[in-house]
Amino acid sequence: MSSLRASTDSLLAVLTAAQEQRARRAHLVDGPDGPECEWAAFERSTMHQGVNDIRAERDLPPIPLEAVIRVERLAVGHSDYSRKFAFYCAELAAK
Repeated sequence: MSSLRASTDSLLAVLTAAQEQRARRAHLVDGPDGPECEWAAFERSTMHQGVNDIRAERDLPPIPLEAVIRVERLAVGHSDYSRKFAFYCAELAAK
């Protein structure tokens, strides 16, 4: 299995686990574009950590949260949002 595919699958599992907590994270918090549900910020933060964990395993420097925000925006609105977000994050982990 390719490294990109393995990272995508791993990050999709991370995102899926974070999404299971949505019901417990319904409060509004400040987000990059204004108020948003706490679960959205939590999922983004979890993916940021997941990307940087993979990067650390590869002896790469950490990336800023803004990079994850940027790729998340590319996935928003797609029917396969979770898979796209995981794939775009896997690309960040490889760069």
